[in-house]
Amino acid sequence: MNDAIGLAEAMLGLDGLQVLDVVESPSEVVVTVETTAEVAGCPTCGVRAEAQDRLRVDVRDLPFGGRPVRLVLLKRRWRCRDLDCPAKTWTEECEHVAPRSVITLRAGAEATRHVGELAMPVAVVARELGVCWWTVMNAVVLHGTPLVDDPKRVGKVRSLGIDETSFLAANREHSTIYATGLVDLRRRQMIDMVEGNSAADLRGWCARQDPAWLSDVRVVATDLAESYRAGISPHLSHATRVADPFHVVRVANRCVDQVRRRVQNETLGHRGRKHDPLFKIRKLLLKGTERLDERGQDRLLLGLRIGDPHDELLGAWLAN
Repeated sequence: MNDAIGLAEAMLGLDGLQVLDVVESPSEVVVTVETTAEVAGCPTCGVRAEAQDRLRVDVRDLPFGGRPVRLVLLKRRWRCRDLDCPAKTWTEECEHVAPRSVITLRAGAEATRHVGELAMPVAVVARELGVCWWTVMNAVVLHGTPLVDDPKRVGKVRSLGIDETSFLAANREHSTIYATGLVDLRRRQMIDMVEGNSAADLRGWCARQDPAWLSDVRVVATDLAESYRAGISPHLSHATRVADPFHVVRVANRCVDQVRRRVQNETLGHRGRKHDPLFKIRKLLLKGTERLDERGQDRLLLGLRIGDPHDELLGAWLAN
């Protein structure tokens, strides 16, 4: 490593490739490399092959210095010396670049880590690599699928969380599409995603799991939807079902809001207006008491004293 080429190869970090040239520009770094194999055998007959020419392949590699890197790979094309061999010619394979791929394997693995582990948007990762959205997404599928399918990834789960999320907004072609997420609550790790949010969707997922794995689940946390209660039966009927705090608080806040509207109409005969005492404290009623400062508490109590003559809203707020 006593010359510039040896230093460049060390910085590149791809065994079996020799750096020929490095050209910088404001938009990218272009690194020209070639394979170093001098001897190859015919994959069909085994006769020692002879080098014919080199084929240029342009792929993206890991960014360097804040700029995308384009790797110009010169691969050998070999020819079989046996004239009767059907192989004729072939192009050597490079362990760092998958066939017909436009990014190196290490760049695809790093893109998968950024998208999966660091939760970076695919578009941002694609911009850093200098490729399109689909190139990064295909790399995520290629490198991420074995990680997701690894049976050791999840292990035993004692507390299982189940909740829905809006996957695709409604348009003129379809209604809102939902997906159900399943999470290990103790490790805060995503286990799987299921298309749909019905009881049949959840029951179908449970039916595909190992019964021994399901038997280890002790607690299932869901929202208050009846579909999820039905979906965990019969496979998770042995587990204790609890409601997650978010949905409990949301239901309680909804009840407080309903009581406020009813008391407002009964006392003043109309819906809330900006100068009405209960309307002015509507947001304070839904705020946690630990987040209310002294001024907020005084405003809240004054509004209840003036606008809630029978302490109905006060009772609902205290119960919340």
